[in-house]
Amino acid sequence: MSYLNSHKIIVYLQIGISLHVIAIVELLLAFLMVPLLYRIDASQDLLLTGLRFCGMGFFISLPILSQLDVRSGFQNYKQIKDQFIIYGFDERILKPVLKSKCQRDAAIVSAEEVGLKAECDNFFKSFGYKWYHIIPDFVFSHPQFLLSKYFWKTTFFVPKYEPKIDFLSSTITKPKFHLVIAAPNRNKSEKTINKFQNLSGIPGG
Repeated sequence: MSYLNSHKIIVYLQIGISLHVIAIVELLLAFLMVPLLYRIDASQDLLLTGLRFCGMGFFISLPILSQLDVRSGFQNYKQIKDQFIIYGFDERILKPVLKSKCQRDAAIVSAEEVGLKAECDNFFKSFGYKWYHIIPDFVFSHPQFLLSKYFWKTTFFVPKYEPKIDFLSSTITKPKFHLVIAAPNRNKSEKTINKFQNLSGIPGG
């Protein structure tokens, strides 16, 4: 149990390291700006009062949104790791996470744990993505997407994902429902599970 908890903490830090740094900076900004905004005397100006409270809410919400983004990335990590073990490496697993830095990091961490990091790195590099590509592509091409319900749901409020794989025994549990992203390949699946067992020191079944 202690191993699982420590592993979750390490993974949580790994998949959102850039967002954790950003959250720290945002917290510092909040500590600086919120008291300043609070001390502004806007009692005689309704518009200024509204702007003051909007500014305070903005600076307070920034670190919270960063951590919600990391939490969503952790759900992506669990799902992608499941798919890698079940299906092996398949580009169709990675294409949905191309545009997001946090999701790419989640994919890389999950790929490393099942011995597919090289393939994952090469796939992202083939699209020109580097470590410093933090801002999503659509911010420049379709900035209005930031206001969409889909963006907020898939970035900050991804539903909790329950792994289909028991990572300690490498057994597959029956899911309540299953969304197929890549067609299963039994040979690739068995090969990946064996590779995962070897990397994790888990005896084969």
